[in-house]
Amino acid sequence: MSENALEFCENILKRVSRSFALTIPMLDDKIYKEVMITYLQDRLLDNFEDEVKDLPFKQRIYLMDKVEEIFNPANNSKEAVAIIENKAELFSDEDLKELTANASLLKEAYELLDKEIKEISYKWLKEMNKGMQKYLQKKVNKFEELDEYCYYVAGTVGGFLTDLIIEKSDISEEKAQILRDNFKDAGLFLQKVNLIRDIRKDIKSRDKNYWPLEELGIREEMILDKKYETKMADALTKMLDDVKTHIKGLVDYMNNIPDEFSGYKKFFAVNNALGLSTLKKIENNKEKLFYNDDKVKVGKLQFMKIVSFPKKTFQKNAEKFLDKD
Repeated sequence: MSENALEFCENILKRVSRSFALTIPMLDDKIYKEVMITYLQDRLLDNFEDEVKDLPFKQRIYLMDKVEEIFNPANNSKEAVAIIENKAELFSDEDLKELTANASLLKEAYELLDKEIKEISYKWLKEMNKGMQKYLQKKVNKFEELDEYCYYVAGTVGGFLTDLIIEKSDISEEKAQILRDNFKDAGLFLQKVNLIRDIRKDIKSRDKNYWPLEELGIREEMILDKKYETKMADALTKMLDDVKTHIKGLVDYMNNIPDEFSGYKKFFAVNNALGLSTLKKIENNKEKLFYNDDKVKVGKLQFMKIVSFPKKTFQKNAEKFLDKD
């Protein structure tokens, strides 16, 4: 049965995430399975936080806690799995519905992990759940709150990856500490780039956005209104200046990934080179960002260059931003 569980994970990954379906297979064999399974459990949690409309607050909290319970190494009960699987019909997206309906297969794959890895994975899932629940009703008004929100939803992923690498390698304590000191920058950077890029979609199709409007001195109704174009250009500059503060941390982290994890280096370089290229596109596409439904995205030629020369492209793109500072 365990082979069926892993096969399910590999197949559903391709359908619930285009970006990570591309980069997770780049990972080294000794961490590929661990990262794939943990990504999917995080995605299952995120689905109940973000993808189900009109779900009462207390019910949402209850279901998110049940997802956490599924992956608690100290809990062998099948009750939480059954509760989550029975909620698959809440999702209109067929792929998210299938992931939810097969939580038992994801749990079965999770049980294949070593005890130490399950504990690391659960530690960060629990942290993610705590933070997601905090911001279910709380608004992001200030940059400090934006940092905290991004840490919970994305920085925790970096925390898991970092603990996993340290657990699986013979890394020196000095290099391990540099990874611990900088993993938050990686998570915050990519999450903030996505929140900037997706602002128009979030306002038009979601219940909330995560720009710190109070500190930016703007109101939500101004963002897509050309009448406030000058004010929005100033707000965007502040958002871009903020996200750029994480770039040095990306470089420091990349430079201290153990050489034995060449796949993880490629995974990290591709994801963040794409983030840096997207950031550059955002700088030059204010019109599209706020006033056009066409998504700001990296072109096919640039994408192929990143995939073909990930480390070189990452370093080059990062240096361009750091040199400006």
